[in-house]
Amino acid sequence: MSLLTPLLALQDLDLSSDRLAAKRRSLPEREGLLRAQTAALPLDAAHAALLAKRIELTRAEHALGSEVEAMAARAREVETTLYSGTVRSSKELSALQTEMQTLRRQQGGLETRELALLEEIDRAEKDIAENRAQHEVLSAEAARWTDALVAAEGVIDRELDGLGEARRGHSTGLPEAILVTYEKLRKRERLVGRAVARIVDGGCSGCRMRLPVLEHNRMLAQSEDALLLCVHCGRILVRSVVAIPS
Repeated sequence: MSLLTPLLALQDLDLSSDRLAAKRRSLPEREGLLRAQTAALPLDAAHAALLAKRIELTRAEHALGSEVEAMAARAREVETTLYSGTVRSSKELSALQTEMQTLRRQQGGLETRELALLEEIDRAEKDIAENRAQHEVLSAEAARWTDALVAAEGVIDRELDGLGEARRGHSTGLPEAILVTYEKLRKRERLVGRAVARIVDGGCSGCRMRLPVLEHNRMLAQSEDALLLCVHCGRILVRSVVAIPS
């Protein structure tokens, strides 16, 4: 058995870690949380628009209310003058009465508009309340998904911790240069994490290609901790049986 045989066990652990990491990234709880958060986004946008609308309506109602008060005050002044007895001329009295009626009519129109604004503000308040109620439902759903996600991640993380501990045991004693090469090869996309393969029947078990006889014989003559690379796929090769093919 080659001194590099532990690399195969190390690779099995790393591949298991890869699968767990992929599982962690694609947990259904994560997708559920994302759905709840995504559904809340338009509600937040609508809430901001409703708040802006309420502010605009409130400002308009306040301005109109001030105008109504000013109109009512002017109408009261005219009415006071009209009935004060200080005006004797019938023409002036008629003009005051006409002005008072005009002011009261305009005041009534402004009050009708103010009432309409108050009704719009009330509708906006109801829309805001409904929006927040829907948002609260989604927030509660997101909180449930978050708790479930944390629990599911915790299970996987504990498994990963166990694999990491086992990995440290299998990497002990392996040459540093071999480990560095192994890590570099693991990052090659085309090798999909499989950086190590056995030499089986004179070929690489990783790419299933036979090694040239001279290259195979050269490998067999190397020391047990020598770094052997497949001439076809570049994987680290581990000798399982020392034998020279006939």
